Amino acid sequence: VSLTVGEIIGEDVTLWLIPETLAKTNLSEKKPGDLVNIEVDVLAKYVERLMNRGGEDGK
Repeated sequence: VSLTVGEIIGEDVTLWLIPETLAKTNLSEKKPGDLVNIEVDVLAKYVERLMNRGGEDGK
């Protein structure tokens, strides 16, 4: 599955999906406001942690 976060407002998230994802999943059946479960890649969690920590000089 390939998706891109387009916008986050509060608890609402807008996602952009590529045509292949829409063709091979049931996401094309979802309507605005439907709940979905999204799990984040473990690598993304490590990157987020590193970015929040900052560099050694605090930048």
